[in-house]
Amino acid sequence: MSLQYFQYLGNPNIGLFIIATDDFLLVPSGISENKMEFLRRCFKVDKVLSLRIRGSKLLGALSVANSNGVLLPYGCEHEVDLIRERLGVKAVSIQTFISLGNRILTNDKAAIVDPQIPEDIIHIVEEVLNVKVKRSTIADLPYVGSSAVASNKAVYAHPKIRRDEALLIEDFLNVPVHTGTVINGLPYVKLGLVVNQKGGVVGRGTSGSELMAISKCFSL
Repeated sequence: MSLQYFQYLGNPNIGLFIIATDDFLLVPSGISENKMEFLRRCFKVDKVLSLRIRGSKLLGALSVANSNGVLLPYGCEHEVDLIRERLGVKAVSIQTFISLGNRILTNDKAAIVDPQIPEDIIHIVEEVLNVKVKRSTIADLPYVGSSAVASNKAVYAHPKIRRDEALLIEDFLNVPVHTGTVINGLPYVKLGLVVNQKGGVVGRGTSGSELMAISKCFSL
């Protein structure tokens, strides 16, 4: 199985801290070399960049990325330069204090965003991540980024996602949508799950049945 249990600083909410794409990983600065190497093997990528965002280790909450680029919040010009130099992808610091990782769900094909995200930010998402963008909710919630996890294979979503929401996401991201929980019943699945096409990690406390559902969803 290409899914492994993981925690960071004793915290199972690993999706708050780590971002994985098919080409690179973003991890908090200060993470040990052993953990970095473990994650590199899990996701089968060569490029791993450690950094903080506005002094915070909450990379997964504050920013969002796919294989094409990285979006960061206001005041991250230094981090933008670092990402461009070290990873060779587009990166932009957006003039917003929105927790981008909680409000944007993306793979390399398309992105679903919080219905309240303004048009100017949508244009930046389209340009930097090189995706088409559509507004929607998941389970009637605007937190589409924390209510689901997407790869280029599938989406694992909040168990109360509406059928019309699921169908929209399936059609727009061109992947099947599965539903479930993490960490023994948590519906905000991004908190305890990070995946790419090649592997992933789940937060400690995720049950065996949840692990099997995630593995089946992403064919891992």
